[in-house]
Amino acid sequence: MSVQLRTPSPPLCLGLSSRPGKPSVPTKTGRDSTVDLIRALCLLVVVALHTMMAGVERTSDGGLLTSVALAGTDWFVPVSWFIQVMPLFFIAGGFASLTQWRRMRARVASWQHYVISRTQRLAVPAVVLFGVVGVVLVMAGGSGLDAGLVAEVRLRVGQPLWFLAVYLGVTALVPFMARWHEKRPGGTVAALGLGVVAVDAARFVLDTPALGLFNLALVWLLMQQLGFLFHDGAAARWPRGRLYVGLAVSLLTLFAVVTWGPYSADMLVNLNPPTAAIVLLGSAQFFALRLLKPRLDASRVAASIGATISARAMTIYLWHMPVVLGLVFVLWTLGFPLPEPHSGAWWATRLPWLVAVALVLFVVVPVLDRVERRLVSVVAARKVVGVRLSSGFARGSGAVFVVLMAIIGVVLMLTQALPLVATALLSVGLLAGSVLVGRMLDRVPSHPFGEPHVS
Repeated sequence: MSVQLRTPSPPLCLGLSSRPGKPSVPTKTGRDSTVDLIRALCLLVVVALHTMMAGVERTSDGGLLTSVALAGTDWFVPVSWFIQVMPLFFIAGGFASLTQWRRMRARVASWQHYVISRTQRLAVPAVVLFGVVGVVLVMAGGSGLDAGLVAEVRLRVGQPLWFLAVYLGVTALVPFMARWHEKRPGGTVAALGLGVVAVDAARFVLDTPALGLFNLALVWLLMQQLGFLFHDGAAARWPRGRLYVGLAVSLLTLFAVVTWGPYSADMLVNLNPPTAAIVLLGSAQFFALRLLKPRLDASRVAASIGATISARAMTIYLWHMPVVLGLVFVLWTLGFPLPEPHSGAWWATRLPWLVAVALVLFVVVPVLDRVERRLVSVVAARKVVGVRLSSGFARGSGAVFVVLMAIIGVVLMLTQALPLVATALLSVGLLAGSVLVGRMLDRVPSHPFGEPHVS
């Protein structure tokens, strides 16, 4: 049996009225229910998209032929304008992050405590994922499973991890970006926007694609700043006509730069690396969200759905690809038909396929969530030798070290630059080390992982 890769695999991906509407339904953690709903909907779109893009078919020799379904088709380009929700996700994330940082700051928590607690909260689910996937893949390779298939699974599991690495970084910068937002909100957004344009210009003029990696920071920090603006409600005082103008200008400018400029009309292509086109799409989503927010605020059902999904958002995001790949393996092993992507049979099986993935996630996510919470409780209860750092510089350096350990651990799994065993051991070790070192450094007398249930 063999595995073949048909096409290169791009990284999977994975916006206000003169009178504010009815306030959002408050949650137990004091968060905005509409923002929780938006984050939940963005997550569902990403999971559904990745599930649909998993193209596999059975070959004549019984092996698997893999491809990225949907990508490259003409009709998918306009659709990508609607399903590229990563800018909106970071906007909603910025709203939630500023809420939590200000709540912690009001309790006299330091920025170091915020950074360490958020890093630990994001690192724990990754430790579980990397540990389980690493063991499964090592055992699969040792059992004689086709090496190409093992490598393909490793690639697919790692592709969505760019989001976790970036989110660790931008979340760690929330206290500093919040300070700039409170001093110069418009100036901060403008500076980041100019930075994005400068990076794109240098990338295209010098024909150096690697320069675009700088926008992994600039673009998503800019989207986070839009979330800060949304949080503070400045645009909520704007007339609706002004919001519609902002939406129209954003979309028309985006149309212009993809038609006559250097950017692709496919918004998934513009994600790798992120470009000014993603910024314009995010701007349109910002204005659209502000226009829709009063209506969304009035929905209590929406509040319930958003809170339920958001409480397990990172677990769902990290595990949806292993679930998809596990189901593919089961179907392949049991001899079920795996039709060619885009064929009539393939389209006929897409709805059952989406339902199957959703059902498995519905079963396994609560179990994994309990494992993660148990791990958090064990680490929190464990007596460790605390390290009391006297200077602010030393405390800040410790917090930065914790973040860098976590990011490097994720990047190792994402880039797959090392052999499988070394990658798994180093990634798990760095992430677990980040959690334990953070536990040692965090001397604030409150929950060592910040606010529970906040992803």
